[in-house]
Amino acid sequence: MGATLTYENSFVRFIRWVYAGVDRTIFMGMKFTFPGRFVSPLGFLGMLTFIMFIILGITGALLMLWYEPILDRAWHSVENINDTIPYGFHIRNIHYHASNAMVMVALLHMYYQYFSGRYKIRNEILWVTGIILGVLTILEAFTGYDIIFSERAELAISIAASLTNSIPVLGPQMREAFFGAGFHDFILRFYAFHVFLLPIAMLGLMLVHFPRFLVFDVPMVMAMSGAVILTGGVFPVGLGLPFEPEVPPGITVPEWYLTGLYAFLRTMYDKFTTGVAWPGLFIFALLIVPFIDRYKKFSWKDRPIITALGITSLAQIIVTTYWGFYIDPDRDKALLERLVIDPIFFYTVMILLVPLSFGFTYMMIKLAKHAEANAKLQPKKAPKGSINITQKWLYVIFVTLLAFQVYLNISAYYAVLQGMKNWSLFIIGIMMLVFAAMFHVYRYGRTRAKAPPPKPVSPTPSRPAAAPTPAKPAPATTAGEAQKPMTAPPTVTTRVSSEQMGQLAQQQQQQQQQQQQQHATSGGGEAGGSSNTAQTSSDHSHLTSAAANKEGQDKKGL
Repeated sequence: MGATLTYENSFVRFIRWVYAGVDRTIFMGMKFTFPGRFVSPLGFLGMLTFIMFIILGITGALLMLWYEPILDRAWHSVENINDTIPYGFHIRNIHYHASNAMVMVALLHMYYQYFSGRYKIRNEILWVTGIILGVLTILEAFTGYDIIFSERAELAISIAASLTNSIPVLGPQMREAFFGAGFHDFILRFYAFHVFLLPIAMLGLMLVHFPRFLVFDVPMVMAMSGAVILTGGVFPVGLGLPFEPEVPPGITVPEWYLTGLYAFLRTMYDKFTTGVAWPGLFIFALLIVPFIDRYKKFSWKDRPIITALGITSLAQIIVTTYWGFYIDPDRDKALLERLVIDPIFFYTVMILLVPLSFGFTYMMIKLAKHAEANAKLQPKKAPKGSINITQKWLYVIFVTLLAFQVYLNISAYYAVLQGMKNWSLFIIGIMMLVFAAMFHVYRYGRTRAKAPPPKPVSPTPSRPAAAPTPAKPAPATTAGEAQKPMTAPPTVTTRVSSEQMGQLAQQQQQQQQQQQQQHATSGGGEAGGSSNTAQTSSDHSHLTSAAANKEGQDKKGL
């Protein structure tokens, strides 16, 4: 009997103690899965959205330490964070690009669930809460860039206030509750919505929206975070100009996730119809999708009408988003003339886009189904072999990435010392991506090490080729055999039963006895012998023919 001693350091014992303490909490009711190999991120886009939410919470809490929600200090406090506070530039850029990434990943998550039909697996509540979470995510991002109170923020505030006021019956009361009596009330109220009310509502919905089993892929999380940080270094967010009531505002557009709505408003049509009714109808249509989708299958090919409607909505979003960004470049025209979009042309294009995109998508789905049916009739191709990296090359790749990681750390340190904010943020993003690659290589190596060895394939013994059989020499013929005439083979072969053979032998014996008696009495003559011999041969032929007839009858009976 042997004993195995394992040593755990203080940190491991602390982690185990914390895990045992929270084992009975609501958080531990969710089961986290850590993949042992690369899996497609499309299956856990919801988790990536939640990671962006956590990054926003951390960076937002740091920004709250220096932000001042006061009308005449809001913009200047953000300028102070961006230019003066240590690492304030990095924190603000990460916060800004994480908010855009959260909106983008949430939209991708929604459409992936839509086209894959995941809401059909008794997930109607998850789908409805997800749509509401998407709306709150856009509102959270909208209130975030409004509290800077720049020219761009002032345009968004004015549009939002006018749209709220256009709602029948409750519009004026809602405008006063959300925006207050003036800009001083607005800054404080939007700040409360951004940092407290909306995040609390989102957290509550997340508890209902998230399933119990979650996939947490560490390399993908690191890669997503690195992409956000890298984007902040390549495309740093600007401050814009502070809003001044005495100075007329210039031409500006809202964030990309609101430019589609901005395009509808630029047609100068009724505000309630274009800014409230159309978005509300779109959200309502998304909410009822699980309840009107009656297809039994989940694949997008097997749900042609639902898939065509989804592609049509994407086409509408893309076209209106581009139109919202477009500004007439002719500077000789008046400001209003450059901003207004011809409503007849705009709505004609949007109406024609519906049958075109729907019909084209429906036709392509039918062609895809036909091609899939033909492919099933073809012989199956051999599956492609997976890429196998030997242990030696895994060590080489890991050490190379580790050396590159050390170089990046040194470069980021010197970039910070030299005040190169953009470059240092870019290098930090590359560091996160390299760390994700290192973790993936390490995970791949562990999976290979734990995998059972492949079963040896026994070689199939090959049969030796048979030697050709030498031809037998023909037997030599004598002169007598050569002159002997060849007889024809018998055409009929008869089988005589044992009883018939006995009768035939008994008759022959009787005939021989009769012949002997005749020879004894009369000495036998040649004529009598001849007649007896003829009688015997006739009797023999008669028995032979009778046996042949009986055999033929037996064959017919079988």
